Amino acid sequence: MKKLRISLQWKFFLCIVLIIIPILGVIFTWAGIQSGKQANDQVVNQARILSRQIILTRQWITDCGGVFVNRQSQGAKDVMYLFDDTLQTARGAYQRFTPSMVTRKLSQYSTRQDLYRFRLAGLNPLNPENKPDGFEREALNLFRTKGLRETFRFEHSNGQPYFQYMVPLFMEQKCLKCHNRQEDSLNSIGGGLSVFLPVDEMLSSTRKTHLKLAASGTALIFITILSLFVLTRRFVIKPLKKLEDMTDEISRGNLDARVNIETGDELEKLGQRFNSMAQSLSRGRGHMEEKIVQATQELSDANRELQTLDKLKSDFLANMSHELRTPLTVVRGGIDYLNRTIKKEDNRNYLEIIDKNLARLIHLVSDLFDFTKIEARTIEWSFDQVNLSVLIEEVIEIISPLSIDKKVAIRYENPGDVLVELDLERIEQVLVNLIENAIKFSDPASTIQIRVVEDPAYVKVSVKDRGMGISEENLKTIFDKFSSVPSAGVNKPEGTGLGLAICKAIVEGHNGKIWADSVQGESSTFYFTLLKKRP
Repeated sequence: MKKLRISLQWKFFLCIVLIIIPILGVIFTWAGIQSGKQANDQVVNQARILSRQIILTRQWITDCGGVFVNRQSQGAKDVMYLFDDTLQTARGAYQRFTPSMVTRKLSQYSTRQDLYRFRLAGLNPLNPENKPDGFEREALNLFRTKGLRETFRFEHSNGQPYFQYMVPLFMEQKCLKCHNRQEDSLNSIGGGLSVFLPVDEMLSSTRKTHLKLAASGTALIFITILSLFVLTRRFVIKPLKKLEDMTDEISRGNLDARVNIETGDELEKLGQRFNSMAQSLSRGRGHMEEKIVQATQELSDANRELQTLDKLKSDFLANMSHELRTPLTVVRGGIDYLNRTIKKEDNRNYLEIIDKNLARLIHLVSDLFDFTKIEARTIEWSFDQVNLSVLIEEVIEIISPLSIDKKVAIRYENPGDVLVELDLERIEQVLVNLIENAIKFSDPASTIQIRVVEDPAYVKVSVKDRGMGISEENLKTIFDKFSSVPSAGVNKPEGTGLGLAICKAIVEGHNGKIWADSVQGESSTFYFTLLKKRP
């Protein structure tokens, strides 16, 4: 999963947002809750005051034994008279109004003016109009059983919100004049007073207050975040950006880069430390450059000296090899003549020993001559398109006397024409070397297998013998110069130790590869590859 990369500026900004928003959110939420609670408390207090005023009015009427009202007056109309208690006067008939009747008329007046309304409610009312609703019935039961002195609720009626508040009404001695039933007793709960207050304005005001708080909170959050963002960018991000630019300049090699931070805090001290570090690096680079120049000069002088010595060595070996070849060839020719003309067997044996060692010497000189040319990179290549199968057949024919003498058979699985762009003389040298080594290390009466595997881009040649094999330790170094392995039946290595190293150089000069594998005591196989077409 790919890791998400966020700049320090945005990380700091997100941290601020994640801290500020919850804090301010909690603050404004608490303020909104307190505002709503305050509004609720205000409504409850208003209902308490109204109910107290109504109760005081009822108490006064009770203390007065009721109030007499002219039956023809506007306030006496539409009144249910439970008791026909009238008073005849010169001004007309007057009806005595009980506290309940006065409470009901005041409620009617208040309702008509859209102020509030109130009513009396009882579990067993004398007036059917005072029958309680569900809330009032539950409240009266709580007053009697739990001893509550008030209860209230918020409700909706006809799509309008309202607040209903209820307090108990206790039986007093004067109340018993009218309420003289069995369930009515002194200090008992005769009923309750319900007050209904419209709260749409209060709720509207609360909503406006919440909207104001939300708007204020949002504005405050935005201003706070913006201010912190600007201050952070000014006093933190910009100085860090200057430090970043300076480090980029130093990484590009400009050790003269400096940073100027004037914040009066730790970032300014950090900038000063960066400047000191850059100054130290600049001085160190100056000293290092002087030492490098001096060391480079010394290495250059030593390299020229080594090149001179190496050229002298190569020239010496090449000249010596060239100079030794001619007299050695002449000497070997003379020995060959003497070997054919001398009749005594002892003298012929001496001449054969001399000829064998002289042949080894000539082979050594030839290998040295080739190797010095390879090391000096003076070897001349001549690439032509050659039929590799024909070349292998020719090499086998050249080496056949050696295989016959060793009684070793050579089997070549000819795949047909295999055209390869190569240096015929050099690849012939590789084949001769590998096949001669195979004959040398093969057991008598064994078979050497030569195979060619063709690919669209390259060919692979393998030469496999049946003999002593090569140890794992020797297998790692057989292509190194002056490295050789013991011959069959003896512990002393034969050869110059340059043949396989020359083969490796020739194959790699053709952009190919050469390697070997072996099974100790069974066989060894040498492989090399050649590109069909030179790149």
